[in-house]
Amino acid sequence: MRKRLSAAFLMVVLTLPFGLAHASAVDQQYHKADMLFSQEKYSEAVLLYRAVLSAPSRAIPSGVLHTRVADCYFRLGDYRNALDSYRLALNNQKKPERPPTQYWIGFCAFLLGKDAEAVTEFLKIPELYPDSGMWAVTAYYWAGRASERMGKKELAAGYYRKAGGNGRTAQDRFALKRAEKAKEK
Repeated sequence: MRKRLSAAFLMVVLTLPFGLAHASAVDQQYHKADMLFSQEKYSEAVLLYRAVLSAPSRAIPSGVLHTRVADCYFRLGDYRNALDSYRLALNNQKKPERPPTQYWIGFCAFLLGKDAEAVTEFLKIPELYPDSGMWAVTAYYWAGRASERMGKKELAAGYYRKAGGNGRTAQDRFALKRAEKAKEK
């Protein structure tokens, strides 16, 4: 019995430094990627974020990593890869973290000219995250823009009115004016 305990203890002691070294290397790569991102070196940053994803760390949630990868692709104008990465991020996030990611999914679809998909993705925000505040309002606005591009004037006007709410802020009034103009076109 004593030999078994000693062997188990020895195994833990021998593997502990490797585990700490691995976590440290992953953390260093992540922080270097963050530094590159802040320096607008997105092509270099995305490679490091993806390397960190391939060697998972408990300290860095995969949802955060997928979001960072997506943000790099978005800044590079690679909206297709950004869209895919935001979707992976959404699947690995807690519910309170999801509204902004859902917004970027919709916005990438919009930028790719996939207007029907964009509307569907934007409308998930008020449906699934009704307490998400500005994310829901902004989602209605962009659902209006996508609907307008598809020639669906009445639908666009309705989304703009939802984005405009009570008309108190400049953004609200702008959305309400868009609602009126959408019907005129």
